[in-house]
Amino acid sequence: MQESGNLKMKKSRIKWISIGVILLIPIAVTAWVLFFRDNSPASVNSQTAEKARQEALSEVEPVIVDSLDGTWTIDTEIGVFDQKCLTEVCNSSFAGFRIDEELVGIGGKTVVGRTPGIQSQFTIEGSTIFLAGQEGNPTIVVDMAGLTTDDAGRNNAIKRQAIETEKYPEAYFDIKQPIDFNTESDLQAGFEIEVRGDLTIHGVTREERIVLNVSFDGSRILVYGELSPIILADYEIDKPRSAVVLSVEGEAVMEFQLYFKKLG
Repeated sequence: MQESGNLKMKKSRIKWISIGVILLIPIAVTAWVLFFRDNSPASVNSQTAEKARQEALSEVEPVIVDSLDGTWTIDTEIGVFDQKCLTEVCNSSFAGFRIDEELVGIGGKTVVGRTPGIQSQFTIEGSTIFLAGQEGNPTIVVDMAGLTTDDAGRNNAIKRQAIETEKYPEAYFDIKQPIDFNTESDLQAGFEIEVRGDLTIHGVTREERIVLNVSFDGSRILVYGELSPIILADYEIDKPRSAVVLSVEGEAVMEFQLYFKKLG
């Protein structure tokens, strides 16, 4: 009888241990998702971002463009810049950065900062896109003070550390060379081209090369791309200091996607 009782107790103990393990699995998975998974948003060159762009363009009122000739400027009515832009995928116009860092107790993470605050325009004459800014202004002006990440503490830190947005509230990218395309059909099909331009970040200006992806959907022109690597030391950017940050990479990626509409 005693052996029978011990056997029952043993089976009961195994049963409860099994139930406990089963219950712990979803808790462990949830903890990993919340604390260890890298939830950085999709890059502009990803298929996820491409799908989001096409969906955003399909949701706005089409505009009849009889001629490409004229001035084009940022269309702020396409997409929405919200929290998803910092954790999933962004369907609006934006510019920003990506950089890898190592955090205490968490491990590696790709930090992404983005802002919808962009000024840009260009002109088209025939089959040439003139990207030089109007009236001596840079091609692209980025509101660095509007940069946000998925962490409020980091948002405050970049104002006074690293890129110091309080001291350097704007960044510029000035492209001098024009872009040629053969026909409107070529522009609708989309093309990729490398251009040179003067990039100004943190008060330092350097010539950089960047690959642009350009396309026209019949109403609006889409331009997106990324510049990699950007060496922090080249722009006199010190790595941020924080008790929770073990290390930060010495190079970053600049990325942007811009929708343009024709003026007039």
